[in-house]
Amino acid sequence: MTFIFGNNWYILHKNSDTTCIFPEKPTVTTNTIRVGIIGTGSRGINCIGHQIAEQASDLDITITAFCNRTESRMHIALEDVNRIAAAAGNKTFSPAFYSDPTALIADDNVDLIVITTPTAAHREAAIPALCSGKKVYLDKPIAHTLEDAIAIQKEEHKTNNPMIMGFTRRYEQPWIELYNLLKSGVIGDLKMMLIRSVIPYTHYFMTWHRTRSLSGGALNDKASHYTDVFNWFANDHCLQVNAFGGRNLFEVREDAPEFCAVCDDDTCPYRAELVETGTQDQARGAIDQTFANETDPMRRKDNCVYKPGADIFDHASIHFQYDNGIVASIFYAIYGPKAEDEETFELVGTKGRMILTRLKGEIDLVTDYGERREELIQCKAEAFETSHFGADRKLVQEIAKFARGGPSPVDGQYGMEATRMILSAMQSIDQGGETVRLNGPKEEK
Repeated sequence: MTFIFGNNWYILHKNSDTTCIFPEKPTVTTNTIRVGIIGTGSRGINCIGHQIAEQASDLDITITAFCNRTESRMHIALEDVNRIAAAAGNKTFSPAFYSDPTALIADDNVDLIVITTPTAAHREAAIPALCSGKKVYLDKPIAHTLEDAIAIQKEEHKTNNPMIMGFTRRYEQPWIELYNLLKSGVIGDLKMMLIRSVIPYTHYFMTWHRTRSLSGGALNDKASHYTDVFNWFANDHCLQVNAFGGRNLFEVREDAPEFCAVCDDDTCPYRAELVETGTQDQARGAIDQTFANETDPMRRKDNCVYKPGADIFDHASIHFQYDNGIVASIFYAIYGPKAEDEETFELVGTKGRMILTRLKGEIDLVTDYGERREELIQCKAEAFETSHFGADRKLVQEIAKFARGGPSPVDGQYGMEATRMILSAMQSIDQGGETVRLNGPKEEK
């Protein structure tokens, strides 16, 4: 099939391969960065959309197009971002609405394409977006399968059009400070890493994330953040992985109701509830009128956590070994309680150690072989109380720089490697903990 994009470039899909023909890459024709968002759900709107709305004047950025297969979701999204823009004293938006990603990509009023669809739909949007020559933001994880991850990364390489990816830890101030401390040599040479993630993210069993066919698993959605962090800090290639995990809490109950909305058990601790959008507490997801009448279970946000059909893990212990000898581990459970230490990152070096506690925005440093212990280092960003602890605010700032020709801080190669590591860990779990080797060097960027 052939699509005409504007007046000067074309895209052809043939036998699942993509051929692009255009005389030159589209360029930004106005000073204002014009953004099209494909996928107007929580990530696209509550995080990125809100930050564009708040910073529109400062960054000279606007939203000119939405794409979603459910039109009512776009109307709700527009009301939401316009409320934020008005409160910030910025102009409101009047985006075009599309149901087909390729139509948004073809819009001449779009300079940068933001892809925040469910993971299984990343490839169908990312490949034509990259092929267009326009700037592309792709949310993490890169894909739900290794095949799709490789296809997207190869298209990025073939078109020489690096993406910017949404690994939020790269934009959170405490993680940046931790990385800078490591590079300063304060704990010596890095030898071990541990991310402890005991989080109240039971919503993974309530949404489309509950099946690997759509998400690649809850591990892929959440822990790809962690494998990207490991690769960032280790600055090397992972050689092998083994892992143990499965389901030990959310076992199937044959009498489980289909949705929380039809359940009478008000005492269930995992019941879906309405929450205020734009806050940190979105573990259960926000349910509005468009979801209340939805008949497709994969478009609901209140599937019972115990009902049949989910094939994801609720816990895992994962271990990676790098070519340079660094060992990294993930201790993971998504039925953890709300607590101040839900997510921590510990680094052990030859002369000290550091522990980052994410929800507190602080670093505990011990150095000089234990002879010196620093006071807790507070490194919250000014926007720490906003989504992803200020990371989305900084991410949108990086997106604006990227759209104007700046380099990508984290591209598709990193996304592919992060998902490769997680999917290999899931393979190890499926095989009873057998070690899985990640063969082959990293591709040249």
